[in-house]
Formats: sequence, structure tokens, C-alpha cells
Amino acid sequence: MLKKVFISLSAAIGLIVFITSCETLQSSAKEITRSYIEENKPDIKVKSTSISEITLKDMTLNVTLDVKNNLSFEIPVDKLKVDLVNTSGKVFATGNSVETLKIPSKQTREVNLKFKASYLDVFSTAFNAIQNKSFKCTANMTLTFTVYGMSFEFPYSKELSFTEK
Repeated sequence: MLKKVFISLSAAIGLIVFITSCETLQSSAKEITRSYIEENKPDIKVKSTSISEITLKDMTLNVTLDVKNNLSFEIPVDKLKVDLVNTSGKVFATGNSVETLKIPSKQTREVNLKFKASYLDVFSTAFNAIQNKSFKCTANMTLTFTVYGMSFEFPYSKELSFTEK
């Protein structure tokens, strides 16, 4: 008899703990909404830019970005795509992050990208770039990640200025 009461009591306590856990999980899930993520989207800052090599046919441009997670949970970045746009508005080089990047809550991770820029593609600014050993363009970036079954794609635009190292 005592054994049955103990089993019933244990089952009741277990059910209460389970229901409380479900309610806590459900309230946490309500807090993490699309609008919360959009309001606290990651920041991207240009850490450094440089020209690492100039040849007769192209130049190698290096870009180091800092991606900061402003959210209260880790985000797995699926892709960071960067289009370099010349002064004529034409995309002349594209780069993608090649590794899956996990950024813990409230932390920053560095992303390095290299671009080969053909002079034919940047004709309007290539001559000045060679003379001055510097190059200016716009980086149109798209950061893509998926959390809690929701996919997010955030656009960013930054002006870049490359100088020879």
C-alpha cells in the first residue's frame, strides 16, 4: 500500500515538473521571435582591408570583417556573401565565407576573405588604383543564418578602401 502511494506521489511530482518545464520552454520560445532577432541582428564591421598583390592582369584584395552576435544565443552563420562593387555600380568580385561560423551570444568572430579583381572588371578605377596603390569600392554583404527553424538574411553595405601592404 505504501509502495503504491509512493509511486503515485512520484508520478504526480514528475508530471508537475514536466508541465512546468514545458511552460518555461514555451515562454522562452515566445521571447525569441522574428522581430526580436531583426531588432538585435548581428553587426558587421570592417576590421581591415589591403591589397596583397598587384600583377599586370589583376590585384588581390583582402578584407577582414568582424561579425558581432547581438543576440542572447549562439548563431550558426550559414553563409556570408560579399559583392565588391566598383564606382560604376558593377559587381567586380564576389566572396563567400567557406567555413560554418558559430558565434556565441554577445561575442565577435573574425572573417577573412580574398578577392581577385581583374582590371577589365574595374576599368573605371583601376588606373587610379595602380597609381595610388589604393582602391575604393563598396561591399554589399549578405549574412545568412537559421535559428529555431527560422531563416534570416540580413543585407549590409560598407565602403572599403584598400591600400598596398
